[in-house]
Amino acid sequence: MEFRFILVLSGVFLSSSYLFAQKSYNALVYEGNRRFDAKEYNSASTRYLEAIAEKNSNYTAHYNLGNALYKSKKYEEASAEYQKAAQYTKSKYEKAAALHNMGNVAMQTNHPDKAADFYKKSLKQDPYNEATRKNFEIAMLRDKEKKEQQKQKQKNGKGEGKDQQNKDQTGKSDQNKNQQNGQGDQQKGESQGKPNQPKKQENKIPEEAEKAILRDIENREKETARKILNKNANSMPQSNEKDW
Repeated sequence: MEFRFILVLSGVFLSSSYLFAQKSYNALVYEGNRRFDAKEYNSASTRYLEAIAEKNSNYTAHYNLGNALYKSKKYEEASAEYQKAAQYTKSKYEKAAALHNMGNVAMQTNHPDKAADFYKKSLKQDPYNEATRKNFEIAMLRDKEKKEQQKQKQKNGKGEGKDQQNKDQTGKSDQNKNQQNGQGDQQKGESQGKPNQPKKQENKIPEEAEKAILRDIENREKETARKILNKNANSMPQSNEKDW
């Protein structure tokens, strides 16, 4: 990535108050650059903000503040400063530098498609900048890889969804099969239990009629036994002695 600092040169101005303000602005930018070189990025950002307070619509302070914020990994804030810097300059090379670094921010935040667009806009301002051209090619490749990964992820997601659907259908089929088997076993159990049940008899004699027949048979047997006893009694004498 490429960071470029703007050298602020003082000149001759008509107004003494304007000259004092210009010196103050230049001094703050210079102090910010010195802190930046020492890798004191937060302190450098403070000096650049003080310079912007002295002169807001100036490319240099906004651009250098963007660099300091970028180094502090405050990417969104850095991009906003680069955008302001691009608005406050008519130099195509300064505009190209701001757009280039906006592309760097997009790369850091995993937006290679936006990065490629910023690098492309930068090349329109500075067509022969090899660093920008190289970053543009890298961004295009990264964007292609990202899209392929997203397609593969979507494909895998659909495949997993289809596998889950098949599993659900298989599970449902197994459940239905188990239910059918359960019903079959239940029916089988009921069928096996039937032989243990008393068989239905056809033309069964009513219970009362059966008892009456049994009583009649019993009475006949008693009558026959009584007759036999009476016959024996007539043929044999009675004895009062005991047999024992």
